[in-house]
Order: sequence, then structure tokens, then C-alpha cells
Amino acid sequence: MFNFLVKRLLSTLPVLLIVSVLVFLMLRLTPGDPAAVLAGDAASTEQIALIRANLGLDRSIPEQFFIWAGRLVTGDLGQSYYYKTAVTTLISQRLEPPVSLALITITLAVLIAVPL
Repeated sequence: MFNFLVKRLLSTLPVLLIVSVLVFLMLRLTPGDPAAVLAGDAASTEQIALIRANLGLDRSIPEQFFIWAGRLVTGDLGQSYYYKTAVTTLISQRLEPPVSLALITITLAVLIAVPL
């Protein structure tokens, strides 16, 4: 049973890698410049270049992917452009109600299903 679980877990790694590469490429290769969108219409080329450098958009696509994947693995999801705070903080603030609801639902399901 343990060997089966290990094989299943190891077989998911290539799938996760392929999906993450495809999603990353779809986001990076869309038309338009994210730095220009963030800077706004009145931004100068120097401001756009500075935003591109801060976002790492001036690096090659493979380098951008490995930086993104490394940050994702370490739990660094970056900053929210809207709230100007860490994304992990925003997620943790909003995670408690759905988790408590899921735990209550699972508990009720087990309490109802086991006696049947």
C-alpha cells in the first residue's frame, strides 16, 4: 500500500510541473505589457521600465518561471496590487471561515453516515 501511494505521489510531480509551466506561459505570453497596465496611461517610459524591473519582466521567460516557482514553493506569493499587502496575509485572513465550515460539514457527514 505504501509503495502504491509513493508511486501515485511521484506520478503527480510531472503533471504538476507541466500544468504550472503551461499556466505560467499562458499568463506571460498574453498580449500587452503588465508594467504599462500597472503604471497607467500617464506613465513615462522610465517608470514603466522601473516597474518591469521590479516585477522581473526584464528577465528571460525561463528565468522568470524558476523565480516564480521558487517563490511559490517557499510560500512567497508576492504582493497584492490592490491591497498593497502580502497575498499570504490576505489568504490567511480569509481562510478561517471556509475551513471551519468544511470541518463542521465533514463532522456532520461522519456523524450521520457512520450510524447508517
